[in-house]
Amino acid sequence: MPHAHTSFQSFVGVDLHKCTVSLAAVDAAGDPIGRLTCHTKCVERIDRFLAELPGGAGASHMAVEAVTFAEWFIDRFGPTVGKIDIAHATALANLRGKRRKTDRNDAMDVAVRLARGDCPLGWIADPEVMQLRKLGRHWRSLSRTLARSKHAVRSMLDAANIKGPALDGAAMHKWLLAHGHLLKDAQRLAFEDLMDVILLLERKRERLKLAITTANRSDRFEALTTLLRTVPGIDQINACIIAAEVGDFKRFPNADALEFWSGLTPDNLESAGRVQSGSITKAGSATLRWSLGQAAMCLCRSDAKLEARRQRLIRTRGKARANVAMARHLLTILYAMTRDGTVYERGEQTDHTAKANRARMRKRTQRSKQAA
Repeated sequence: MPHAHTSFQSFVGVDLHKCTVSLAAVDAAGDPIGRLTCHTKCVERIDRFLAELPGGAGASHMAVEAVTFAEWFIDRFGPTVGKIDIAHATALANLRGKRRKTDRNDAMDVAVRLARGDCPLGWIADPEVMQLRKLGRHWRSLSRTLARSKHAVRSMLDAANIKGPALDGAAMHKWLLAHGHLLKDAQRLAFEDLMDVILLLERKRERLKLAITTANRSDRFEALTTLLRTVPGIDQINACIIAAEVGDFKRFPNADALEFWSGLTPDNLESAGRVQSGSITKAGSATLRWSLGQAAMCLCRSDAKLEARRQRLIRTRGKARANVAMARHLLTILYAMTRDGTVYERGEQTDHTAKANRARMRKRTQRSKQAA
Protein backbone atom coordinates (compact mmCIF):
# COMPACT_ATOMS: atom_id res chain seq x y z
CA MET A 1 0.00 0.00 0.00
CA PRO A 2 1.62 3.30 -1.02
CA HIS A 3 2.28 6.08 1.41
CA ALA A 4 -0.45 8.66 1.86
CA HIS A 5 2.01 11.46 1.05
CA THR A 6 2.40 10.93 -2.70
CA SER A 7 4.56 14.08 -2.95
CA PHE A 8 7.48 12.11 -1.50
CA GLN A 9 9.42 10.03 -4.00
CA SER A 10 11.65 8.29 -1.45
CA PHE A 11 11.46 7.24 2.19
CA VAL A 12 14.59 7.02 4.32
CA GLY A 13 15.05 5.10 7.57
CA VAL A 14 17.94 6.01 9.86
CA ASP A 15 19.54 3.90 12.59
CA LEU A 16 21.78 6.28 14.52
CA HIS A 17 24.60 5.56 16.96
CA LYS A 18 27.23 7.82 18.52
CA CYS A 19 29.90 6.95 15.96
CA THR A 20 28.06 5.29 13.06
CA VAL A 21 24.85 5.88 11.16
CA SER A 22 23.00 3.56 8.76
CA LEU A 23 20.54 4.89 6.17
CA ALA A 24 18.23 2.87 3.96
CA ALA A 25 16.00 4.33 1.25
CA VAL A 26 12.97 2.86 -0.51
CA ASP A 27 10.54 4.19 -3.11
CA ALA A 28 6.80 4.67 -2.63
CA ALA A 29 6.21 0.96 -3.33
CA GLY A 30 8.67 -0.04 -0.59
CA ASP A 31 11.37 -1.31 -2.98
CA PRO A 32 14.98 -0.60 -1.88
CA ILE A 33 16.77 2.13 -3.82
CA GLY A 34 19.86 2.77 -1.71
CA ARG A 35 21.86 2.11 1.49
CA LEU A 36 24.62 3.91 3.30
CA THR A 37 26.63 3.16 6.46
CA CYS A 38 29.27 5.65 7.55
CA HIS A 39 30.79 7.52 10.47
CA THR A 40 28.62 10.24 11.97
CA LYS A 41 31.33 12.79 11.14
CA CYS A 42 30.92 12.08 7.41
CA VAL A 43 27.99 14.43 6.94
CA GLU A 44 29.03 15.23 3.37
CA ARG A 45 28.58 11.56 2.40
CA ILE A 46 25.08 11.65 3.87
CA ASP A 47 24.35 14.85 1.93
CA ARG A 48 25.46 13.19 -1.32
CA PHE A 49 23.41 10.06 -0.56
CA LEU A 50 20.26 12.14 -0.02
CA ALA A 51 20.91 14.32 -3.08
CA GLU A 52 21.19 11.24 -5.32
CA LEU A 53 17.75 9.92 -4.31
CA PRO A 54 14.90 10.29 -6.84
CA GLY A 55 13.79 13.90 -6.80
CA GLY A 56 16.68 14.87 -4.53
CA ALA A 57 16.71 15.29 -0.75
CA GLY A 58 13.73 17.67 -0.83
CA ALA A 59 11.47 14.89 -2.16
CA SER A 60 12.34 12.44 0.63
CA HIS A 61 10.61 11.67 3.92
CA MET A 62 13.06 10.64 6.63
CA ALA A 63 12.51 8.99 10.02
CA VAL A 64 15.25 8.60 12.66
CA GLU A 65 14.86 5.86 15.24
CA ALA A 66 14.63 7.65 18.59
CA VAL A 67 17.85 7.90 20.60
CA THR A 68 18.96 10.45 23.16
CA PHE A 69 21.61 11.97 20.85
CA ALA A 70 19.46 12.35 17.71
CA GLU A 71 19.12 16.12 18.11
CA TRP A 72 22.24 17.00 16.10
CA PHE A 73 21.13 14.77 13.22
CA ILE A 74 17.67 16.35 13.10
CA ASP A 75 19.13 19.86 13.25
CA ARG A 76 21.66 19.07 10.51
CA PHE A 77 19.46 17.23 8.00
CA GLY A 78 15.94 18.42 8.90
CA PRO A 79 16.17 21.50 6.65
CA THR A 80 17.60 19.36 3.82
CA VAL A 81 14.90 16.71 3.46
CA GLY A 82 11.24 17.24 2.63
CA LYS A 83 10.11 16.01 6.07
CA ILE A 84 11.81 14.46 9.06
CA ASP A 85 10.24 12.49 11.92
CA ILE A 86 11.26 10.50 14.98
CA ALA A 87 10.44 6.78 14.89
CA HIS A 88 9.20 5.43 18.24
CA ALA A 89 11.88 2.92 19.29
CA THR A 90 9.80 0.97 21.83
CA ALA A 91 6.83 0.57 19.51
CA LEU A 92 9.14 -0.53 16.70
CA ALA A 93 10.78 -3.15 18.94
CA ASN A 94 7.35 -4.57 19.79
CA LEU A 95 6.40 -4.73 16.10
CA ARG A 96 9.67 -6.39 15.11
CA GLY A 97 9.42 -9.16 17.69
CA LYS A 98 12.47 -11.40 18.14
CA ARG A 99 14.03 -11.07 14.70
CA ARG A 100 17.79 -10.64 14.51
CA LYS A 101 18.75 -7.02 15.12
CA THR A 102 21.27 -5.27 12.85
CA ASP A 103 21.67 -1.60 12.00
CA ARG A 104 21.02 -2.19 8.28
CA ASN A 105 17.89 -4.22 8.99
CA ASP A 106 16.59 -1.61 11.43
CA ALA A 107 17.12 1.26 8.99
CA MET A 108 15.41 -0.65 6.17
CA ASP A 109 12.53 -1.63 8.46
CA VAL A 110 11.92 2.04 9.34
CA ALA A 111 12.05 3.04 5.67
CA VAL A 112 9.60 0.34 4.56
CA ARG A 113 7.16 1.12 7.36
CA LEU A 114 7.42 4.82 6.56
CA ALA A 115 6.55 4.12 2.92
CA ARG A 116 3.57 1.97 3.98
CA GLY A 117 2.39 4.64 6.42
CA ASP A 118 2.47 2.37 9.48
CA CYS A 119 5.71 3.50 11.12
CA PRO A 120 5.04 4.55 14.75
CA LEU A 121 6.22 8.15 14.94
CA GLY A 122 7.08 10.34 17.89
CA TRP A 123 7.04 14.11 18.33
CA ILE A 124 9.86 16.55 17.56
CA ALA A 125 9.77 19.72 19.62
CA ASP A 126 10.22 22.99 17.75
CA PRO A 127 13.23 25.21 18.62
CA GLU A 128 11.32 27.41 21.09
CA VAL A 129 10.02 24.45 23.08
CA MET A 130 13.40 22.73 22.88
CA GLN A 131 15.10 25.84 24.29
CA LEU A 132 12.80 25.91 27.33
CA ARG A 133 13.17 22.14 27.70
CA LYS A 134 16.97 22.42 27.86
CA LEU A 135 16.72 25.15 30.50
CA GLY A 136 14.42 22.93 32.57
CA ARG A 137 16.72 19.95 32.31
CA HIS A 138 19.66 22.08 33.36
CA TRP A 139 17.60 23.24 36.36
CA ARG A 140 17.03 19.62 37.38
CA SER A 141 20.74 18.85 37.06
CA LEU A 142 21.72 21.81 39.26
CA SER A 143 18.98 21.02 41.78
CA ARG A 144 20.06 17.40 42.15
CA THR A 145 23.70 18.42 42.62
CA LEU A 146 22.62 20.99 45.22
CA ALA A 147 20.56 18.40 47.09
CA ARG A 148 23.48 15.93 47.15
CA SER A 149 25.81 18.63 48.49
CA LYS A 150 23.38 19.54 51.27
CA HIS A 151 22.91 15.88 52.13
CA ALA A 152 26.70 15.48 52.43
CA VAL A 153 26.87 18.44 54.83
CA ARG A 154 24.02 17.12 56.96
CA SER A 155 25.56 13.64 57.13
CA MET A 156 28.91 15.09 58.22
CA LEU A 157 27.32 17.25 60.94
CA ASP A 158 25.22 14.33 62.19
CA ALA A 159 28.37 12.20 62.44
CA ALA A 160 29.92 14.92 64.60
CA ASN A 161 26.71 15.24 66.67
CA ILE A 162 26.42 18.92 65.72
CA LYS A 163 23.07 20.51 64.90
CA GLY A 164 24.57 22.99 62.46
CA PRO A 165 22.95 25.79 60.45
CA ALA A 166 20.18 25.94 57.88
CA LEU A 167 21.61 24.49 54.69
CA ASP A 168 21.88 27.58 52.55
CA GLY A 169 25.09 29.34 51.62
CA ALA A 170 24.62 32.50 53.67
CA ALA A 171 23.59 30.68 56.86
CA MET A 172 26.42 28.17 56.49
CA HIS A 173 29.00 30.96 56.10
CA LYS A 174 27.69 32.77 59.18
CA TRP A 175 27.72 29.54 61.22
CA LEU A 176 31.24 28.67 60.11
CA LEU A 177 32.59 31.99 61.37
CA ALA A 178 30.90 31.57 64.76
CA HIS A 179 31.12 27.80 65.36
CA GLY A 180 33.76 26.48 62.97
CA HIS A 181 35.98 25.57 65.92
CA LEU A 182 33.58 22.70 66.74
CA LEU A 183 34.71 20.87 63.61
CA LYS A 184 37.90 18.86 63.26
CA ASP A 185 40.35 19.94 60.59
CA ALA A 186 39.17 17.43 57.99
CA GLN A 187 35.54 18.20 58.73
CA ARG A 188 36.13 21.94 58.49
CA LEU A 189 37.85 21.51 55.12
CA ALA A 190 34.95 19.42 53.80
CA PHE A 191 32.41 21.90 55.21
CA GLU A 192 34.14 24.84 53.52
CA ASP A 193 34.36 23.07 50.16
CA LEU A 194 30.71 21.99 50.23
CA MET A 195 29.69 25.49 51.35
CA ASP A 196 31.48 26.95 48.31
CA VAL A 197 29.69 24.44 46.04
CA ILE A 198 26.31 25.33 47.56
CA LEU A 199 26.97 29.08 47.22
CA LEU A 200 27.97 28.63 43.58
CA LEU A 201 24.94 26.46 42.75
CA GLU A 202 22.58 28.90 44.43
CA ARG A 203 24.00 31.75 42.37
CA LYS A 204 23.83 29.73 39.14
CA ARG A 205 20.23 28.72 39.88
CA GLU A 206 19.23 32.35 40.32
CA ARG A 207 20.63 33.16 36.89
CA LEU A 208 18.94 30.10 35.39
CA LYS A 209 15.64 31.00 37.06
CA LEU A 210 15.75 34.39 35.34
CA ALA A 211 16.34 32.71 31.97
CA ILE A 212 13.39 30.35 32.49
CA THR A 213 11.00 33.08 33.65
CA THR A 214 12.04 35.26 30.70
CA ALA A 215 11.29 32.42 28.26
CA ASN A 216 7.94 31.90 29.98
CA ARG A 217 6.82 35.44 29.14
CA SER A 218 6.27 34.52 25.49
CA ASP A 219 2.69 33.99 24.32
CA ARG A 220 3.65 30.40 23.48
CA PHE A 221 3.86 29.27 27.12
CA GLU A 222 2.24 31.87 29.35
CA ALA A 223 -1.38 30.67 29.05
CA LEU A 224 -0.47 27.02 29.76
CA THR A 225 1.90 27.74 32.63
CA THR A 226 -0.64 30.12 34.22
CA LEU A 227 -3.19 27.30 34.18
CA LEU A 228 -0.72 24.77 35.61
CA ARG A 229 0.25 27.14 38.41
CA THR A 230 -3.28 27.02 39.83
CA VAL A 231 -2.23 23.65 41.28
CA PRO A 232 -0.65 24.03 44.74
CA GLY A 233 2.94 22.85 44.51
CA ILE A 234 3.49 23.87 40.89
CA ASP A 235 5.51 27.06 40.86
CA GLN A 236 6.72 28.91 37.78
CA ILE A 237 9.77 26.69 37.32
CA ASN A 238 7.83 23.43 37.58
CA ALA A 239 5.11 24.81 35.30
CA CYS A 240 7.70 25.68 32.64
CA ILE A 241 9.37 22.28 32.93
CA ILE A 242 6.07 20.41 32.55
CA ALA A 243 4.94 22.63 29.67
CA ALA A 244 8.22 22.17 27.79
CA GLU A 245 8.49 18.41 28.36
CA VAL A 246 4.89 17.57 27.43
CA GLY A 247 4.50 20.19 24.72
CA ASP A 248 0.93 20.19 23.45
CA PHE A 249 -1.27 18.17 25.81
CA LYS A 250 -3.85 17.82 23.03
CA ARG A 251 -1.57 15.56 21.01
CA PHE A 252 -2.45 12.75 23.44
CA PRO A 253 -5.88 11.14 22.91
CA ASN A 254 -6.36 10.47 26.63
CA ALA A 255 -4.61 10.61 30.01
CA ASP A 256 -3.52 6.95 29.76
CA ALA A 257 -1.54 7.72 26.60
CA LEU A 258 0.17 10.65 28.33
CA GLU A 259 1.03 8.52 31.38
CA PHE A 260 2.48 5.79 29.16
CA TRP A 261 4.52 8.33 27.18
CA SER A 262 5.90 9.86 30.40
CA GLY A 263 7.16 6.47 31.61
CA LEU A 264 5.04 6.55 34.79
CA THR A 265 3.03 3.41 34.03
CA PRO A 266 4.12 0.09 35.60
CA ASP A 267 5.74 -2.56 33.43
CA ASN A 268 3.36 -5.42 34.22
CA LEU A 269 4.66 -8.99 34.13
CA GLU A 270 2.14 -11.63 33.05
CA SER A 271 2.71 -15.35 33.60
CA ALA A 272 0.34 -18.29 33.94
CA GLY A 273 -2.68 -16.01 33.89
CA ARG A 274 -1.35 -13.86 36.74
CA VAL A 275 -0.37 -10.21 36.32
CA GLN A 276 2.31 -8.77 38.58
CA SER A 277 2.89 -5.04 38.67
CA GLY A 278 6.55 -4.22 38.11
CA SER A 279 8.54 -0.99 38.23
CA ILE A 280 7.56 1.95 36.05
CA THR A 281 8.86 1.84 32.48
CA LYS A 282 10.78 5.16 32.71
CA ALA A 283 10.34 5.39 28.95
CA GLY A 284 9.80 9.15 28.84
CA SER A 285 11.50 12.24 30.18
CA ALA A 286 13.28 11.83 33.52
CA THR A 287 13.01 15.59 34.04
CA LEU A 288 9.22 15.44 33.66
CA ARG A 289 8.95 12.62 36.20
CA TRP A 290 11.22 14.51 38.61
CA SER A 291 9.17 17.69 38.32
CA LEU A 292 5.87 15.85 38.76
CA GLY A 293 7.24 14.06 41.81
CA GLN A 294 8.33 17.34 43.41
CA ALA A 295 4.99 18.98 42.68
CA ALA A 296 2.94 15.98 43.82
CA MET A 297 4.60 15.95 47.25
CA CYS A 298 3.88 19.67 47.71
CA LEU A 299 0.29 19.14 46.57
CA CYS A 300 -0.26 16.29 49.02
CA ARG A 301 1.03 18.46 51.87
CA SER A 302 -1.66 21.05 51.10
CA ASP A 303 -4.62 18.82 50.09
CA ALA A 304 -6.05 16.60 52.83
CA LYS A 305 -7.87 14.24 50.44
CA LEU A 306 -4.79 13.56 48.33
CA GLU A 307 -2.60 13.14 51.41
CA ALA A 308 -5.06 10.58 52.79
CA ARG A 309 -4.89 8.73 49.49
CA ARG A 310 -1.09 8.81 49.60
CA GLN A 311 -1.04 7.44 53.15
CA ARG A 312 -3.30 4.53 52.12
CA LEU A 313 -0.95 3.73 49.26
CA ILE A 314 2.06 3.89 51.59
CA ARG A 315 0.47 1.29 53.87
CA THR A 316 -0.28 -1.10 50.99
CA ARG A 317 2.56 -0.46 48.49
CA GLY A 318 5.32 1.36 50.33
CA LYS A 319 6.43 4.97 50.25
CA ALA A 320 8.33 4.92 46.95
CA ARG A 321 5.49 3.41 44.93
CA ALA A 322 2.96 5.66 46.65
CA ASN A 323 4.92 8.75 45.65
CA VAL A 324 5.13 7.55 42.04
CA ALA A 325 1.39 6.86 42.04
CA MET A 326 0.69 10.41 43.23
CA ALA A 327 2.92 11.84 40.49
CA ARG A 328 0.97 9.80 37.95
CA HIS A 329 -2.32 11.00 39.47
CA LEU A 330 -1.14 14.61 39.23
CA LEU A 331 -0.37 14.13 35.54
CA THR A 332 -3.94 12.86 35.05
CA ILE A 333 -5.26 15.97 36.80
CA LEU A 334 -3.16 18.25 34.60
CA TYR A 335 -4.38 16.49 31.45
CA ALA A 336 -8.02 17.03 32.48
CA MET A 337 -7.33 20.69 33.31
CA THR A 338 -5.72 21.41 29.94
CA ARG A 339 -8.38 19.44 28.06
CA ASP A 340 -11.30 21.29 29.69
CA GLY A 341 -9.56 24.61 30.29
CA THR A 342 -10.46 24.55 33.99
CA VAL A 343 -8.33 25.60 36.95
CA TYR A 344 -7.50 23.28 39.84
CA GLU A 345 -10.17 23.03 42.52
CA ARG A 346 -8.42 23.03 45.86
CA GLY A 347 -9.71 20.50 48.40
CA GLU A 348 -9.68 20.67 52.16
CA GLN A 349 -6.33 21.92 53.35
CA THR A 350 -4.11 19.80 55.58
CA ASP A 351 -2.70 20.97 58.88
CA HIS A 352 0.81 20.03 57.77
CA THR A 353 2.28 23.41 58.75
CA ALA A 354 0.58 23.36 62.14
CA LYS A 355 1.89 19.84 62.81
CA ALA A 356 5.42 20.87 61.83
CA ASN A 357 5.23 23.88 64.16
CA ARG A 358 4.01 21.70 67.05
CA ALA A 359 6.85 19.23 66.43
CA ARG A 360 9.41 22.05 66.49
CA MET A 361 7.93 23.39 69.75
CA ARG A 362 8.16 19.92 71.35
CA LYS A 363 11.84 19.62 70.35
CA ARG A 364 12.57 23.09 71.68
CA THR A 365 10.89 22.29 74.98
CA GLN A 366 12.84 19.03 75.29
CA ARG A 367 16.15 20.81 74.66
CA SER A 368 15.26 23.45 77.28
CA LYS A 369 14.51 20.74 79.86
CA GLN A 370 17.74 18.92 79.08
CA ALA A 371 19.73 22.14 79.40
CA ALA A 372 18.08 22.86 82.76
